[in-house]
Amino acid sequence: MPDAPLADIPAALCEALLSCCREAWRTGGLLGFNGNASLLWDSPDGPRILMTRSGVCKGRMRAADICLLHPDGRLLAGGPASSEGAMHLAVYAVRPSCRAILHTHPPHLLALGIRLADRMEALLRLPLYESEVWRARLGVAPACEPGTAALAAGVAEVARRFPAVWMSGHGLCACGETLDEALGLTEQLEHLAQIQLLSGI
Repeated sequence: MPDAPLADIPAALCEALLSCCREAWRTGGLLGFNGNASLLWDSPDGPRILMTRSGVCKGRMRAADICLLHPDGRLLAGGPASSEGAMHLAVYAVRPSCRAILHTHPPHLLALGIRLADRMEALLRLPLYESEVWRARLGVAPACEPGTAALAAGVAEVARRFPAVWMSGHGLCACGETLDEALGLTEQLEHLAQIQLLSGI
């Protein structure tokens, strides 16, 4: 039985998750049923993780579409959890400062990743002051099938050093102390990718 029903989760935390997903959907980072998001909750029973459930359109999520997990991966309420739940749990385990994760499929980053598949060292290398600032926060994980233990392990290893991880052939995992921070990082990197595509560099 769940040890903390969804009704016990602070409304502000639920709204933060829903708001982040709606905004990422509005800007094109989350379309259809792709992507996922989570955040940590210091519940009376200990740390818990709020996560988007599997198979829901993030732009039209409701509070009932949030599930609750124990840090060991046990589903406590709602569900089924996102197929990328293992990745979120692995990143939280290796990055203590992380309290929120947003996994998106930003179209310009995806297009740029395809174009630069054989020379990822050129990703977001632009003659702009802000390019190096934001690029320094981005690491690249090798291509792995979504939802697998290999992907979770690969992303977590890179996330030890970088708050944003590009998953080759898949999408972006951004971490932060808040979902706003993770979303802002996502938007910055996607904007630079758009500039690189427009410039033809």
